[in-house]
Amino acid sequence: MLRSLLAAVVACLALSTPAAAQENPWLAQRVMNFAHQGGEDELPSNTLYAFTQSLNRGADWLEIDVNLTKDDQLAVMHDTTLDRTTNGTGPVVERTLAEIQQLDAAYWHVADAGARRVAERRATDTYPFRGMRTGTKPPPRRFAANDFRVPSLLEVFDLFRGVINIEIKGETEEIQMRTAEVLARQIAAAGRGDNVIVVSFNQNVVDRFHQLAPDVPLAPGVGGGARFLLQNESPGEGVVAFQIPITFDLGGQKLVVATPENVKRAHEAGYAVHVWLSNDTEDVPTYRRLLNMCVDAIMAAKPSLLARELRRYRGEDPCGTRVANGRPTARGGRVKLDLRRRGQSKERRTGTVALHGLDRRGRLQVVLGRARWTLGSDRSRTTASVRLNRVGRAAVAERRRLVARAIVSERGRSVSVRDVRLG
Repeated sequence: MLRSLLAAVVACLALSTPAAAQENPWLAQRVMNFAHQGGEDELPSNTLYAFTQSLNRGADWLEIDVNLTKDDQLAVMHDTTLDRTTNGTGPVVERTLAEIQQLDAAYWHVADAGARRVAERRATDTYPFRGMRTGTKPPPRRFAANDFRVPSLLEVFDLFRGVINIEIKGETEEIQMRTAEVLARQIAAAGRGDNVIVVSFNQNVVDRFHQLAPDVPLAPGVGGGARFLLQNESPGEGVVAFQIPITFDLGGQKLVVATPENVKRAHEAGYAVHVWLSNDTEDVPTYRRLLNMCVDAIMAAKPSLLARELRRYRGEDPCGTRVANGRPTARGGRVKLDLRRRGQSKERRTGTVALHGLDRRGRLQVVLGRARWTLGSDRSRTTASVRLNRVGRAAVAERRRLVARAIVSERGRSVSVRDVRLG
């Protein structure tokens, strides 16, 4: 059922876009570096040690998974069984949280390879974190044995205050429904509804969770995505983002899901786009391809690698509209700036541009003028006509070669900065 729905979704991506959703704050946070499972290729999956280290190394937020335990607690684990990542075996739902937390959650972690599935383990594999949970190997400085066990969701809530993306897991729909109910209670008890986003592949589970926690942001299941893409309908109440892979393998055929056209369509409807990489190669060229598509978040198994790539942009949005090369002129109390689109996703954009005067050290001083601008759908450039204020007109009149700093903003955030010479 899942595969057939996803295949239908991919085949119909060119349908018209529905009316824009309400203003979505998740569109104003890009580009987010989500540490997928806490960065499972670099660090032991879904452990407190991984979460702390990934955030220290440049991740912005955490992506985690929750499974229901025998005593109706939530264990932070990706798999529904213990075998791949711990020294235990069997389904998570058949053990209490206390029993699970005795296990070594870093037992099978391989350096730079995550935790291999049982059939893929090799005699040459080495396990750098094995034994830190049980005391046979000392943990790194400032960490303890408990940082290498399976954490509970409540522990994660207590220790990490930033945004957390939570995927509901479970072997059956019945277990997933129970997980959703416990999750809704724990989010409410922890007061975390404002900085989490909840997702499940199962749309019935997403809908049930929304009934219980209507104010918590969501990503849709496959069913909600199909409604949006196939029937031109809402993906569901509470949805703020689509979370998609780059590709999906259907019967040996690789279907491309993450494309600039799909990102454009989601953005123009008011939804963010988050991409997970489990189905594809994760490397710098892949990051650059996604950033050029204008995705809003990447869920990285190698978050420190993604952080290094994002630092190349020096705080600017890789897809932010920017002032083009060339020398604008100031006439009649106005400055016309040529703005150019960056990135392949050609959605309609609006924003502001502000001109600031600079002191001799290049530091910002007073605002010289502001303007609003609009860049139409599928357009590559537009013009912003900045009306100079009294200070701006006087500065232009006094100095024949005035350097100003143009700061372009979209959705209330700065996306690009450029120094321009006026006059």
